[in-house]
Amino acid sequence: MMDLLEKYRAAERMLPQYTRELVINGSPKIRWLDGVFFSYGREMHGESGKETVNVRVNSLTGEEEIRSGEAGNPQGTLTGDTGPAQARRSEKSGFSVSPDGHCRLFYRGHNLYLLDGGGETQLTFDGEPLCEYGCYVDVYSQITVKRQGAAEHPLVLWSPDGRYFVTYRADRRAVKKLYAIESFGDSPQDIRPRLWEYPCPFAGDSDGELPHFALCVGDVKLRKMTMVQAPAYLDPVFTSEEKSFVRWLPDSSGFYFTWFSRGYGEGRLYLAEAATGAARQIVRETTDTFLNLGAFGQLDGFGSYQFSNFVTADRKLAFWQSERSGYAHLYRYRLDTGACEGDLFDAACREMIVQKLVKVDEAAGRIYFMANNVPDCSDPLYYQLFAVNFDGSGLARLTPEDAVHRVTIGEQAFVDTYSRVDLPPVTVLRDLEGALIRELERADVSGLLAAGYQIPERFTVKAADGVTGLWGILVRPAGFSTDVKYPVIDYIYGGAQLYNVPREFTWDNAMGREAMGGLQGFAQVGIAGIILDGRGTPGRGKRFHEFSWKAIHECAGLADHAACLPELKEQFPFLDLSRVGIWGNSGGGYATVSAMFRYPQIYRAGVASAGNYDQRMYENSWTERYYGLYQEELYEQGDITRLAGNLKGKLFLACGALDDNVSMSQTLRLCDRLIRCNKDYELLILPRVNHNVPADLYFIRRKLDFFVRHLLGQEPPEYEFKAEFKAVEPEKPGSEAEINAFTEEEHERTI
Repeated sequence: MMDLLEKYRAAERMLPQYTRELVINGSPKIRWLDGVFFSYGREMHGESGKETVNVRVNSLTGEEEIRSGEAGNPQGTLTGDTGPAQARRSEKSGFSVSPDGHCRLFYRGHNLYLLDGGGETQLTFDGEPLCEYGCYVDVYSQITVKRQGAAEHPLVLWSPDGRYFVTYRADRRAVKKLYAIESFGDSPQDIRPRLWEYPCPFAGDSDGELPHFALCVGDVKLRKMTMVQAPAYLDPVFTSEEKSFVRWLPDSSGFYFTWFSRGYGEGRLYLAEAATGAARQIVRETTDTFLNLGAFGQLDGFGSYQFSNFVTADRKLAFWQSERSGYAHLYRYRLDTGACEGDLFDAACREMIVQKLVKVDEAAGRIYFMANNVPDCSDPLYYQLFAVNFDGSGLARLTPEDAVHRVTIGEQAFVDTYSRVDLPPVTVLRDLEGALIRELERADVSGLLAAGYQIPERFTVKAADGVTGLWGILVRPAGFSTDVKYPVIDYIYGGAQLYNVPREFTWDNAMGREAMGGLQGFAQVGIAGIILDGRGTPGRGKRFHEFSWKAIHECAGLADHAACLPELKEQFPFLDLSRVGIWGNSGGGYATVSAMFRYPQIYRAGVASAGNYDQRMYENSWTERYYGLYQEELYEQGDITRLAGNLKGKLFLACGALDDNVSMSQTLRLCDRLIRCNKDYELLILPRVNHNVPADLYFIRRKLDFFVRHLLGQEPPEYEFKAEFKAVEPEKPGSEAEINAFTEEEHERTI
């Protein structure tokens, strides 16, 4: 039997820095070279570890050839690119480059400039601090980006012909500030503390104190900028063409965009003219609760907000995603009359949920999209590829396996990698009717299993209402014995915008965090772990999701987590419900503290990092989406510090001093309330860390120590996790997904 020190070594081997190297062909990155051919890097065992060769495949026949040159880096563009590879590299140097590579946009001062064969032209003249064009405005990582020294390039969407581009003017001059103190630097010249500030609106702020984003269109030929004649934009998303709320028509004559009101109670679709900026409203929808931005692409907390709508190239039809039936469907509108011609799906598909459009074939009048809540799948959140005609006929499921599917689609075929938490990935090539052409790769996870990885087990339980079915996973302890009763840790998120349970085979995390919230590491020391999606999470329909409406303080079904434990005990008798722990980051930190205060008789120990413990002190757009516009009595319920006197168990709080998502002041305010209630707790402040606390190796070790001490009753060994993690460029977060670091390629893995 391993001693505790050996178990710690085994736990460290479960960090993603190690596990990502132990799976062969688990996530082939497909690059379409043209309409027929694609390439990817095929991984193989080599003398010095994992080796990769570049494979070029004919998507019509499945025939392949091994290509020479740098493995995994074929010539050509990535799916969803807006320009050649050289253009994308130039963006990292401070330029946004047109699709043909002939034009570059850049900043000077606070204004936008154009550089092309005709020389340099200043396009805007009214820029000033906090009122700029196409600037990075992500409220969740503004300091992080500046501290990393990233070369900022204008965020724009180029028209297909390269003549026009769409961007926005971001006016944040009236927005109130938040602050963070970088207490020291690494050289004697940096020894004085540095104060960072950034604009961040709260729900209690007035409309005039919110940022205002005005869309504008640039004309390269005429070298001018024109403001788009539409209301101020709420939250521009321009990270890539695929994920933007703005899309160009193929002929570059115009573009369409989705607009949301403050509080997300109203959504509109506009069609704008490139030459004049004139815009007309073609769809408008309102709700008494919130319009859902589809959360698509989940991997241990990852989320990418998508809204699936489009306008046909001939400007005759628009398709709009709506939950008006109770489930997200596509609705067809006729632009000449403005009339809605109805739901694209009939009663037989009433509960199917549209997530993301992956291809629109206008010549064939056919839409390819991802959907979930499919009746014959064993989990409602297993994404499948479907196709349907513009008139609603010909609906077909193209991915038959009961699993999560990630597809990249070409002109006449698609590549699909499917998996479950208990099924290693398989990658296949299918034609656009779903017929199998060939299997490309089958992941080899033998190295992962040899390292001690425990295959998660899927389970279903009833919610606190005794009726609603919920899905989750359990990870058994390593060296499992039926003669032993094991403590259990509930890894929780608790935000309403995404689900937390991984559905795909999961062995990695691009943020450097432990996959599955560290359940694999806990398993190595003899602790079982669960992840559960309670009521209030998305992907199960409007009614299920709206359990979180005006109820952020319910932590997306925290009551379900507490109520399901006896039923879990029936399914897994080895669980010791007298030793239950809980932990989470960000919204999971809030949920953890809520569990410790609201269910002290259940949860014995909790670790909460970077928590937003009072929703009045958090960025407004997330809070208002689920609480609605500010009402003092309601928002006070989102302050969990008011229940600090209920604490009975052991609580460990952690935060990053440079958190530019959830301010450290949230944690310190909770500490103050605990002190006033004479409650003991542990506190860890990480001086150099932002919101990505779960990636910090010292925190990971301290968290493990805490649970070993308070759930296993053992004294932890002296040990240091030494795996290195290099932070990558930040991307728009969402939750646990309030990420300050993940790459575009890693994100695409999850779609």
